[in-house]
Amino acid sequence: MASSPPLTGFFLDELTLPWGTTLAEAAARLAGRPQWPPYGGWPNLRPACSHVLGLAATGCDLRAPAHARPVLHASYHLAAPPHYAGQPAEASQWQEPLTAQLGPPTQAEVMERPGVTGSSMVVYAAHWQWPGVRLSLAAYGGARPEAGGPVGASLFLDWEDEQTAAHPYAVAAAREAALLAAVAGPAVAATVFHLTQAQVPYTHFNFGEPRPPNDERRRVQRALYREHLLETPPYFQQRLAAAEVALWPVPGRAAWAVSTRWDTLVLPVAAPPRIELLTAQPGRGPGYVQLDIGTLRLTDALAAPALPALASALARLPGVIVGRREDYDGW
Repeated sequence: MASSPPLTGFFLDELTLPWGTTLAEAAARLAGRPQWPPYGGWPNLRPACSHVLGLAATGCDLRAPAHARPVLHASYHLAAPPHYAGQPAEASQWQEPLTAQLGPPTQAEVMERPGVTGSSMVVYAAHWQWPGVRLSLAAYGGARPEAGGPVGASLFLDWEDEQTAAHPYAVAAAREAALLAAVAGPAVAATVFHLTQAQVPYTHFNFGEPRPPNDERRRVQRALYREHLLETPPYFQQRLAAAEVALWPVPGRAAWAVSTRWDTLVLPVAAPPRIELLTAQPGRGPGYVQLDIGTLRLTDALAAPALPALASALARLPGVIVGRREDYDGW
């Protein structure tokens, strides 16, 4: 573990934005700064960035689970010097200044492969680890062409303290779940859809951890990574089987809810979430049907009727639009 104090936030040239800054807040701070269009995966910003930790840079990427969630990942494109050859020894031009500021890396590794070269290869890697924060350096086997100019290496800065990052959102989610639990009961006229496949509780998979998260950790992760997804009220937890999904009106509110045994998504009539029914025809896999309701994802066998029936029921609700598309099962 690195001996210096952990980095307290992420960087944008002269700015240091503290951990906990949401992507929306970062966007407001970046107003007027040149940016490249976002690309796939989590919501992201790609502003121009000329330096980070004293190193010349060409741009950076900021990523968060949602616009209203904190930035968890920042990556920086480090400018390739003239005549950069992509040799492991050349990584010293980045590692040495970092070591002077942060102390020796926690781990460093030459990753040279005889006979294999090119900018797609990482030839040297190092990382600095503190409690909840990780900084990684990757030097490439050649200059990579990027929108801001040739890149010889990248820095990856990760805020890994899920408990702290999730805290305000977990508190808010628990409060909202308690309000929902207070009105869920026998008087609620729920429609239950019977799937052929058991659903599972939302879990954020981390391949670095050998065991799945316990229930408390899962609640923390759900609040951080799945905006608006709540704990299912106990009334439905006790009555829904793993392969059942309930659609029910929320008493006292202009809203409906969709619940599995574990997770619930509320659909306010005034602002329903994006909903899409995907039919994946057989490809490399046997095919399946998938219904995304905001941040709640349900899946079933290709020919099973329950999810199309649920999608049709949702489409009949005020203000709800259900998108439909077809693809192939690529797994």
